[in-house]
Amino acid sequence: MMDQQRVPLRQRRELGLIVNDAFTVYSRYFPAFFSIAMVVIPLGVASGIFADRIKDDAVEAGVVAVIDIGQLLVSLLAAAALLAALVEVDAGRLPDFGKAYDEAFARIGTLVGGMLRVTFHVVLFMITIVGIPWAIQRLVRWLFVQQAIMIDATGAQEALSRSASAVDGSWWRTLGVWVVLSMLAGVPVAIATLLARAMPVVIGSTLSATMNALTLPFLVTAQTLFYFDLRARKESYDVSPA
Repeated sequence: MMDQQRVPLRQRRELGLIVNDAFTVYSRYFPAFFSIAMVVIPLGVASGIFADRIKDDAVEAGVVAVIDIGQLLVSLLAAAALLAALVEVDAGRLPDFGKAYDEAFARIGTLVGGMLRVTFHVVLFMITIVGIPWAIQRLVRWLFVQQAIMIDATGAQEALSRSASAVDGSWWRTLGVWVVLSMLAGVPVAIATLLARAMPVVIGSTLSATMNALTLPFLVTAQTLFYFDLRARKESYDVSPA
């Protein structure tokens, strides 16, 4: 089914327009986007409950660590599904939960491979202490690995190069925009987490996890619009979908 009110995604945007258009896209497709992101809620709730109920510190640390790893994988999958939904929006089609997750599962191996490469290199620099500036430099250059894999259908290694190519020449701007977008998404989560501490554990954990699910689509959409902006500024060829 075609979307008669297509939102153009692949164009130049300043920070204000990135934020505004990210909210516009998210609000227009809120039911589909939020339903995709809701998969992160159960493990978020479980993490809070287990941390509260288990009294043995060693057991608690082990159980919560396993849940947190699962949460990372689920969040990666949800972000990938949201990117697949944005591909549909970009093509003028309405996003669909099932199709988005089909695409995400089809690329999950490549996504994990790409993120492991990023993590390995960044951690390798960070553990040397003096290499922390280089770790930050690499991290910013590789911010768009997931976009490269899900939108441009690259392999894991090629995704790192595609992301770095988009950022080259705009490193400081990329860092600044990334910080602002992260704060816009992170502040509501931080507030919800603080409020959750004054609530019964189940209610508080549900509030915190739900806020994570609510902010994830905005952050993924905004970062993707920024990725398109960087490519449109840097590349001479058309970045519209084939």
